[in-house]
Amino acid sequence: MFKRFTCVITVLVLIFCLSLSNFAGVVAVADDETYLEITSKSNVLTSGTYKLTSDVTLNNPLQVNSGVEVTIDLCGYSLKCSGNQVILVNGGTLNLMDSSESGTGTVKNTSTSTSASKSGIKISNGGTLNMSGGTVSGTYGIYSVSNNCSINITGGSVIATGQVGIYYIPTGSDEGSITISGTDTVVITTLGDDAKDYGIYCTNKITLTISNPNTYVSASLASKAVYAPSSSRVTITAGHYSSAINSSYIPEGYSYTETEEGFVVTSDISPEFYGKALTLDGEIGVTYYFTMDGVMNISDYKLYATIDGETAETVTAETKTLSDGVTYYRYTVYVKPTQISSGIVAYLSDGSNKVDAGTYSVYEYCEYAINASGVEWEEVEDLCEAVLNYGYYAQVWYNNSESTLQSSIRSLDSAWTDPTSSFNLSSLSGYATTSDGIKKTLALDGGVYIRIYVTDTSATYSVDGETLEVEADGNGSYVEFKVYAKEMYKTFTVLKGDEVYTSYSIYTYIYNVCNSEISGDITESLQNLCKAIYDYGEEAKAYNNWI
Repeated sequence: MFKRFTCVITVLVLIFCLSLSNFAGVVAVADDETYLEITSKSNVLTSGTYKLTSDVTLNNPLQVNSGVEVTIDLCGYSLKCSGNQVILVNGGTLNLMDSSESGTGTVKNTSTSTSASKSGIKISNGGTLNMSGGTVSGTYGIYSVSNNCSINITGGSVIATGQVGIYYIPTGSDEGSITISGTDTVVITTLGDDAKDYGIYCTNKITLTISNPNTYVSASLASKAVYAPSSSRVTITAGHYSSAINSSYIPEGYSYTETEEGFVVTSDISPEFYGKALTLDGEIGVTYYFTMDGVMNISDYKLYATIDGETAETVTAETKTLSDGVTYYRYTVYVKPTQISSGIVAYLSDGSNKVDAGTYSVYEYCEYAINASGVEWEEVEDLCEAVLNYGYYAQVWYNNSESTLQSSIRSLDSAWTDPTSSFNLSSLSGYATTSDGIKKTLALDGGVYIRIYVTDTSATYSVDGETLEVEADGNGSYVEFKVYAKEMYKTFTVLKGDEVYTSYSIYTYIYNVCNSEISGDITESLQNLCKAIYDYGEEAKAYNNWI
């Protein structure tokens, strides 16, 4: 995808009294910044940023001379010329981009001549082209026969209407370079159909490096996508090619394969599994850590997990740099409280490569934490015991059956006592509320959700800036939102539009349930589950090392 930024320009007409050969156009003001404008009479450009405000057909090619750095933002418009080239980078630096949403900006040589001199951009005398967007086209897309020039592309398209997409042959003994990097899409192609029509053509004096995985280089069936005679100066570690390329261009650690769409270069380097830990973000789950050094297309990798044979909810977390100085990619699998002792089977894959993360459970981590020695584990131990006890009462309530988790906790910590036996209702007396006529409850089977019933289903409801989706069950329409364990003590305000609709807290629900007589929906197992949730919430609130 090309880099795109919105281009909004207000034009202030200010005529410069310059000779036609040096006419730089008018000054345009956009977003409180001043830009230079290119007109049909523009020729030699001065340093600065130029933005197109309309399509421009030039009388003469633009020039970027030595000591000058120019940025041209095409803004979705076309820059055309029928001369030898549209832009001559004559020793200076040209930064070419297209900030438009459409990405349709072009630098186009409209000449119908097949001469090599008819190019979109020509580079000479040590000039530098940095291209991040737009399309450059001509008989030759980008053309250079000069020394010490640099062509750097991170996005955009280069199209030869008759000969070579990128052509670079220095005339002297000096060298030059072509570098295609980044991850945005880069297309280099020729529309010619004979053996002389190449995607990229350079001599053994050029250092050619292609590391962008979204590079597409093509040529006619009679020709080669890449012609570069010296393998010692060519390094290709990524990209897609319409024809076979020299295998000596591809360094160790990378593969070159033929597909139905051509030839593809990919990295042999796969993610490495580092380890796993309890998810300490206020939900119950396991976080898996992987190193990605040298991995191409990191975003293609997804974590796949099953619990009790069913697909589990998986989230790609942010990267995390640990104390060893290594940055890891984290993938989290959340579990229901009833699945605390269930094994999570997980692996990371991009569709072809697979990195096994084994089988693990929340219980296994808690077991390790409770048995671990050291002051740093004391808070984790208390939190893990609260998690396991929560799981025990969730299994008893939800599955309507006995669980072995409490006996497991006692075997891990002989001093442990069930906190529900010492639950003090008065500690929650501040959460007792009178009814405002709006039905409120909790959904407890997949975690802890506050559920608020609504009558106006066409209204917009939100909490903490998050819009809530209106759903329905046998009791009517409702909105709900998950509450993290470390925030269970908080009272959340639900808005209906911009007005307060109602407020509620997990602890209010717990108080109401535990203050009620056992009857109907209020069972002993539900009261015990609420007491365990309260203990889990208090331990979560006390735990300071959230990661």
